Amino acid sequence: MPTDQHSEIPAPNRTPAPGVPAELVLDARAELAEGPLWDDERHVLWWVDIIAGRVHRFDPATGSDSVIEIGRPVGCVALRDDGALVVAAPEALLTLNPETGATDALARFEPEPVALRCNDGKCDPQGRFWIDRLALDRAPGASSLVRFAGSGFETVLRGLTIPNGLGWSADGKRMYFVDSPRRVVSVFDFDETTGALADGRPFARVDESLGLPASAVPDGLTVDEDDCVWVAVWGGGCVLRFAPDGSLLARIDVPVARASSCAFGGADLADLFITTAWEDATPDELAAEPAAGGIYRARPGVRGRSADRLRKGA
Repeated sequence: MPTDQHSEIPAPNRTPAPGVPAELVLDARAELAEGPLWDDERHVLWWVDIIAGRVHRFDPATGSDSVIEIGRPVGCVALRDDGALVVAAPEALLTLNPETGATDALARFEPEPVALRCNDGKCDPQGRFWIDRLALDRAPGASSLVRFAGSGFETVLRGLTIPNGLGWSADGKRMYFVDSPRRVVSVFDFDETTGALADGRPFARVDESLGLPASAVPDGLTVDEDDCVWVAVWGGGCVLRFAPDGSLLARIDVPVARASSCAFGGADLADLFITTAWEDATPDELAAEPAAGGIYRARPGVRGRSADRLRKGA
């Protein structure tokens, strides 16, 4: 991550709006549920169990959840403009036929000196796919953020440790990004035409200043229709909502510690789906949180935005 050029972060509002309940809608018990993505054509929530290498299709209307086995870890998925899914596997991006489960290699990552897998990822408004490349040993500075624009990959940020959530402002001029151990959500000026990032700076702290445990870190995020940023807090058992100026507005508590990501969905894009995990949990933690790894849902009173799709010609 480039050195932050601005050290000041707006003082958080320490009396956020009262939380709304988060209900368990799928007792999946996934080791590492991540990457929630609402498909507004099929009206389903796609999500992944990263370590198990599974892509899930959850229909909240019926409560059914079907699984597509990929056979190796899956960091995230993206929707493509032709209806296919694109899966971020360790060695390549794969096109996935969601009806048959068939996969084909779309583009292969360049070999690296360390073992990597994909982590979080998302498409920008111009249809480029941004993907975290995570070093399996979590060595400081060994991970990166890459961008796929239809003809190949470009490394955008290096020197990362656990790259995670990302999202864009409604006007497309800012990109939010998380490198979890830094315990900060960063924001960059974003060039819509080229996809270039500039002036990386802190946007919001996610640490003890918000009453969180010392072990809590920011994870996945999403941006709502009011341009506020929702951040899942791993080790904090909650999702936080930040205003565009970085001040804290609201908190949704989840009854498990490892909240991993969040995304708006549902018919009116007013349901906030929250993925959770039990990865690295102790036996005592597992006993105390039997629904860890489940999918939760809250209705916080605001709407999200439709997910951007990968464009073949982006």
